[in-house]
Formats: sequence, structure tokens, C-alpha cells
Amino acid sequence: MKGRFSLMRLLLVLGLVLGFSVFAAPSFSAPPAQTPVAPPPLDVIKWEYPPSFGGVTINLVGDAGHNLRPYEFWKSDFEKAGISILVTEVPFEGVYEKLKTEFVAGTGAFDVVTFYPAYIGDFAGNGYLEPLDEYMAKEPAAVWDPNPADVLAPFWELYCKFGGKVYALPIDGDVHMLMYRKDLFEHPEEQAAFKAKYGKDLAPPETWEDWLQIGEFFTRKKGEKLAGEVLDRDFYGSAEFAKRGFSFAWFVDRWAAFGEPYFDEQMNPLVNSPNAVKALQNFVDSLKNAPPDVLGYGYDELRDAFLKGNVAMVVQWTDVPKKGADPSQSAIVGKIGVGRVPGWKIGDQVVHRSMMPVGRVVAVAADSQNKEAAYWVIKHVSYDRSLENVSTPLTGLDPYRKTHFTNPQAYTMFASIEEAQAYLKGVEAAMADGYPEIFIPGAAQYEDSLDLHVNKALAGQETPQEALDAVAREWNEITDKLGREKQIELWGKALEAYKALGLIR
Repeated sequence: MKGRFSLMRLLLVLGLVLGFSVFAAPSFSAPPAQTPVAPPPLDVIKWEYPPSFGGVTINLVGDAGHNLRPYEFWKSDFEKAGISILVTEVPFEGVYEKLKTEFVAGTGAFDVVTFYPAYIGDFAGNGYLEPLDEYMAKEPAAVWDPNPADVLAPFWELYCKFGGKVYALPIDGDVHMLMYRKDLFEHPEEQAAFKAKYGKDLAPPETWEDWLQIGEFFTRKKGEKLAGEVLDRDFYGSAEFAKRGFSFAWFVDRWAAFGEPYFDEQMNPLVNSPNAVKALQNFVDSLKNAPPDVLGYGYDELRDAFLKGNVAMVVQWTDVPKKGADPSQSAIVGKIGVGRVPGWKIGDQVVHRSMMPVGRVVAVAADSQNKEAAYWVIKHVSYDRSLENVSTPLTGLDPYRKTHFTNPQAYTMFASIEEAQAYLKGVEAAMADGYPEIFIPGAAQYEDSLDLHVNKALAGQETPQEALDAVAREWNEITDKLGREKQIELWGKALEAYKALGLIR
């Protein structure tokens, strides 16, 4: 698109330059309790069972909650292949620590590991993961081939490879998008009141200044009117993921649009620049229009605040509109609009960036005693049953294959094919604004430091400048500990791709 950064181009170039996966990504824990009945099988992807593995048990680990449900959905598939799945659930924020501890200790506890792609350089580079190319090439293809040509090229090239070899298969594509109450934005009384107050038309926020203004406008007290109805509880204009653990991604949504990378060519942090401070101040200011308990909002709480009808706007992962179309999970069915994450006006255009935090891949542990069976398990969820897994509101898994975008009829939670197509179009638009996490070695440490101090700023314990100055100091310490020259080399390759694509100035 003219004037817009293409995520697909960026990812392809980064893959060629760096030779390993760069992104990490939502979709956290479970929605309100319900029976995890398997989605109806879809006759779209053609696959076959392998010869029976004779009753082997595959030990699998992943972040707790709804994204592990495919192993329940397809239990009978695994049983027909002679496989039992034993699942270990760990907290979302604890995936890296759990896997790293087991790998270093050499416990051999798991056959299949689920993790966020930012860690593939660490895990594959240290020999913890089994290369998959040999298994993918086995015959017959209907049993063993995960069809990488069907995966969106960025996810395949960057989520799943390291050093030219395949070490993981994708199960989840993630990116942030804007969600808003279109019934409120389209209500004549609200439109008239907004025009009278601000002198302009009410529309979804284009900039982060708009986000604050519209958030303020829609924040109402119990007893006041909203869209012609008297409120029986307080209502809020916006809400954020402000809980310790991943709040940094909502800061980067704002900062990235200024075109500044995480570091300069010598790995000097840019995170405390004036633009970064402005971005964090906007995040802090937005909490005035949010529920009073917003500092405890992770994925679940932010999702529920929106779907229960308590806020007008959120920035969230792209699985939430699917849940919002499900009456068992949502009080605002048919009332959700989607759009691009707000940006900043730079020159004569508004620049948008949308973080791609989390995402999920699955891999076979190098010390597994049942590697072939473990491989078939990950191939089955990554390809054979993938459309069912991403098109149900019972998981938080998001589209990552061409098949997922060309079969809107699978997304039956929407009232019509047209609504499903509008949702998928919104996901594609969000991907076009996508922005990567830190992806060089040390990503987990850099991001944890950033999250800690962003959270302190949100809590009022540090000013935005104090918080980001502290991050800059800690990032330098992390770089020195890991080896500055090596970090500079890897980061330099990334910067070449960033600059070639106009992602940074």
C-alpha cells in the first residue's frame, strides 16, 4: 500500500538478513468457563493418519488456558494415531523461564514445547530443539508435510527458522488492532454532543491524541446518559493492558510510530528519547479514562471490560472480535468495529504501528525420546486442524495461513460471511502496520526491564522520563553482559533491513 509500511516485506527481508525468527506474540488465558467442545471438522485441508505409534505418551508444555484446547479438541485424532497427550500448563509470563530451566538442566521432561518466536534464536542456537526438515520431507506428504507454502511467508521464514533450518511450526499469528463500540460512535446524540464539544465529527481515533480526547468524551458516571440510556454503572472511554508482564507492548504501539528503533548502530538505547517519553506520557494519561482497577488488567480483564460493555475502545489482540461475536462470551454482539491502532501525525500523514507481541510456535525438544510422534503432533495442530483452531471463539489463536483468510465461512461465530470477511480484512490491515519485538539474543531480558519500568510509570512510581532512563541504563548492562560486539553485529543486520524498508528514518 502506498504510504504504508508493509509488514510482509519487512519480515521477508529480515528473514534473509538475519536467518532466524524475530517475533514473539496473545492470546493468553481462558475465557469464561465453558465446555471445550471441538469445533466441527472442516473439509478444507486434506491430511492422513500416520501408522500407529503404539500408545506412546507425548509430554507437552504450553501457556495455560484456551490456547491449549486443540489438544482436547482433537484427542480422538491423537488416539487413532496411537498417541496420548500429557499437557503441562505454565503461566503465560513464565514460559521462557520454565523452558530454559528444563533445557539447561537436561531433564528431558517434554517432547513438545510451545513458546513465543522471539526465543527461537536462544533455544535453537543452544541446541535445545530438534531440526524438523527431515521429518517434513517424509512420505507420504499427506501425513508429514506441514505445507509451508500455505503459511504466510513472514510467519514461516521468521517464526520457524534459525540458521537456515526449520525448528518450529506455527500455531498462532498475533498483532494488535483497534476495537470500538460502533453503536456508540454511530449514535446521533453522541455524534452531535461530540461535534458541539470539540468542533469535529466523532470517528474512531486516528491518532493517540484522538485516543485521549475520545476516551475523555465517553467516560461517564452512573446516572449520566450514554446513547440515550441512563447508565446503571460507571462507563469508561478506553482501557489498556496495564498489568505487569506485557504492558510494554502498549507503550511500543505508541513509540514505534515515531520511526525510532530500540537501539542505534552501536546498541545505545533510544528508549529514553523525547519521542519515547511522549509516547509513555500518552499511555499514562490514557489511564484517566480507564476503569480504576486498570493496573490489574491483563488479557482476560481487558477482554472482559470490553465484551461486557464497560468501555468504548480498546487495543487488543485480533482474537477478541471472534469472542465478541459469541453471545456466550459477549454482551456487545454485532456492535464491534475494528480498525488500525492509532498513530502520530508526522509531516502530512499519520504513521501507524501495531505491535506483534507473543504469537506461538511448537517444536520438538532435542532430548525427546519420541521425536517422530512428537513431530506428527505439532504438524497436526499446525496444519491439519489449524483452520478449526483459529476460527473458533474457544481459543485465542489467530490466522497465520492463506487458508485461514480464504475460508471466511469457517468463522461461524459471525452473523454472516460479510461480517467474517470484514474481520479478516481488519486483521490483514493490522498486519500491514505490524512492528516487531526485540528479536536478538537477550530479548526476554530487554523486554522484562522495559515492562517493569513502564509499569512503574503507569502506577505513578516513576515519571515517564525516570522510567525510560532506568530502562536505558539496564539495557546497556544487559548488552555488556551478553557481549556488546556480538549484539552490535546482530542488531546492525536488523537495522539494514529496517532502513531499506523505511521503517526507521
